Amino acid sequence: MKKLLIFLVCLISLPMCDGVQAQTWHDARDGGYHVFGLGWSRSSLRKYQRLPTAERSLIGNTNLSNNSLLSSGLYVRFRTDANAISISYVMTKSATQHYFVSTFGQSGVDLYARSDDGKTYHWLAPHVGNAGFSSPATANYRNIIPANMEGNKVCEYVLYLPSLNGVNSLKVGTNTDAETFEWIEAPEEFDGIVAYGGGTVQGASASHPGNTWTNIVGRALDLPVVNLGFMGMAQLDTGVFDVMAELKPQAFIIDAMPDMLSNIDDIVDRVLAGVKTLRAVNQRPILLVESPGTPDKLIRPDVQALHTAANAKLKEAYDQLISEGYHNIFYMTEEEIGLTDDDFVDGIDVNDLGMKRYAEVYLQKLAYIEENKEDLLDAIDRVEAPVKENGATYDLNGRRVGDNLQKGIYIRNGKKFAVTE
Repeated sequence: MKKLLIFLVCLISLPMCDGVQAQTWHDARDGGYHVFGLGWSRSSLRKYQRLPTAERSLIGNTNLSNNSLLSSGLYVRFRTDANAISISYVMTKSATQHYFVSTFGQSGVDLYARSDDGKTYHWLAPHVGNAGFSSPATANYRNIIPANMEGNKVCEYVLYLPSLNGVNSLKVGTNTDAETFEWIEAPEEFDGIVAYGGGTVQGASASHPGNTWTNIVGRALDLPVVNLGFMGMAQLDTGVFDVMAELKPQAFIIDAMPDMLSNIDDIVDRVLAGVKTLRAVNQRPILLVESPGTPDKLIRPDVQALHTAANAKLKEAYDQLISEGYHNIFYMTEEEIGLTDDDFVDGIDVNDLGMKRYAEVYLQKLAYIEENKEDLLDAIDRVEAPVKENGATYDLNGRRVGDNLQKGIYIRNGKKFAVTE
């Protein structure tokens, strides 16, 4: 009878009988700035959103602005000697929104052990508690031996946040007898890659957040990748390029063609305007990426014709930029991407195989860009000295302006600021 009662208690409270110990909880917002994958100032790093409030107001597209509140590509890092780790987080919306993406792929978190030099990562399988993805959602990691990673008592971890959901709060729990826990501070200056595009950039349809190509590339290069993927909304908006122009990454990736199939005639003008907006302030490499095409092109040539037409317009814009003398502009074709039928979930979004393929070709192209880019002076760098000297205000083209500022981004005393009204 006693054994039966114990068994029934375990059925009712399964997480407790699954090895869950008493825990000490650590809030990711306590004591510093711990969110990686953001390109803007540290003042925004306490929020789990991809665009700070000021930049959201400049977008001019409410749906896209709201999508930027999702935590695609964001992650935290911490070090601990714990042998039991739990993640507890409150999501901004229900766990399942898209039928073609797994619940874990949309709303799960992903934990990786990381070597000290950032060259090796090891994925930890979660044991999801709280009846899956109720609020707060939990993920439990048990019987961890940190020394198995590098032989050290303390191990570093990377925790990726949901790709297609937002996060209101995040806590990491460790067993109470763990001796060490410390958050790793996010850097003050962004030095990574910016990726702009549609659903494939945002993370559709990877089975878990760590498998999105932006996160795979980030691990391979040990660099943060700012994920500006907006599923179904990558329309090469002027506002998006305005906010991207505030960043000085190692490279910009523009991968928007799958979302432009209904606006093919606008592609040339929008690409030219967007690239020239970036070029007005910096000379960082820009990679223009074709659509990968559709997996059913053999039987549905009408659909493939749209992708082919969009890619032709993108190539036209690229050729015009080169003919006008723009430098550090690179191009990736549908053939280079090389997706197959096995790589897709639907007609546009890709599965884990497709994400891996994207990551491989992006790493190859980024290596090529690093070897072939030109070292050119940014416009911001050219005006930095006089700005500091007299406190005047400059626009993003380096022109001095007066006191009656219109809505936009400006530079004063070596720093950018936004006028939103």
